[in-house]
Amino acid sequence: MANFQYKARDKMGSLISGEMEALSREMVGQELGRQGQFPVSIQEIKSRQGESKGFNINVDEFFSRIKIDDMVLFSRQMATLFRAGIPLMGILSALSEQIENPKFKRVLEEMHRGIQDGLALSEVMSRHPTVFSELYVSMIRAGEEGGIMDEILQRVADLLEKQSQNEAKVRSALRYPKFVLMAMAAALVVLMIYVVPVFVRIFEKVNLELPLATRLLISFNNFFHNYWYLGLAGLIFAVYLFKNYLATSQGRYQWDRIKLKLPLVGPIVLRAAMAKFARVFGNLQRAGVPILDALMVSSRVVDNAVIAQVIEKLRDSVQEGLGLAAPLKSSGWVPVMVVQMVAAGEDSGLLDEMLVKVADYYDEEVERAVSSLSSSIEPILIVCIGGMVLFVALAIFMPMWDMSQMARTRG
Repeated sequence: MANFQYKARDKMGSLISGEMEALSREMVGQELGRQGQFPVSIQEIKSRQGESKGFNINVDEFFSRIKIDDMVLFSRQMATLFRAGIPLMGILSALSEQIENPKFKRVLEEMHRGIQDGLALSEVMSRHPTVFSELYVSMIRAGEEGGIMDEILQRVADLLEKQSQNEAKVRSALRYPKFVLMAMAAALVVLMIYVVPVFVRIFEKVNLELPLATRLLISFNNFFHNYWYLGLAGLIFAVYLFKNYLATSQGRYQWDRIKLKLPLVGPIVLRAAMAKFARVFGNLQRAGVPILDALMVSSRVVDNAVIAQVIEKLRDSVQEGLGLAAPLKSSGWVPVMVVQMVAAGEDSGLLDEMLVKVADYYDEEVERAVSSLSSSIEPILIVCIGGMVLFVALAIFMPMWDMSQMARTRG
């Protein structure tokens, strides 16, 4: 994280300047673009403090990552204080004193200074995009315009809490498969280092034609011992290429498309994307965010580029004066139930309620699917483990059997 000083021009052409915390200059430019501002210059602010102190600050921030649970608690506390009628300056002062996370405390202090300079809460939050997402800022902006900050903050907290719960369930379901895969990898390394070399030396001393499985195992063992660094370098290079490919819009789209078509995982990815889109779009509509802005934010929040593209096409449909249901249906990705619920919401004028119901339904579907994922993957893992054990056993014991037969024949 670094601080950047920027100059930009707004829609009226007026020159404005300010500071923003971000990972890179590109992120600052993107955030200014989202705010409808054209960046003129972006410069990183170099620390004037001593190296030792700067190093300590970086270490503190590294170990004090702001978690979703921190954001949930912060949002609920802000909602309570707003409801009690406490001024915004007093709220930020009180929360900055209570929060122990040094990174979050520094962000709140910078927000406090921004409010003192006459900026709106949504504007000072937008200067910290790694802490306050575009969804968060959009809902806060809607709360400012509608004068319902306490209600909006409560909704944001509920939204973040639901997201945290869903992510925790996915991590819990994948914990067992990850453990099994790590155990398989560790067992393979132990075999290659301690067990297989012993048998390789025995087989090399015997003038015996080895089975194919044994020759493959010996070749793999020799490569593992003599050229392991090439394998490691190749793996690192492959990961590097893959990450660079995913960094491109085409690569991200193709990979997300593959994920949607994967067996077992694909339906879960699609349902999770539908749940997130419906919940975010529904809450933004309920908060009074204009539909075009709500669709733009929803497309950026959804984690799948394929579904994000579908949502972006909805904006074109709305701009042309058409509805949402028809382009959703023609996309080929959105389930029929979602299309029907959106159509019913448009007809009744209760689109936000219908979308929240869709989100609740798909959240439950994702929870059930994730819960059964471990039991679905378990047979595949058992087959993989059994195949590995069978291959190693055949590769080792087949030549030993041939050696015993040869010894009996000579005897």
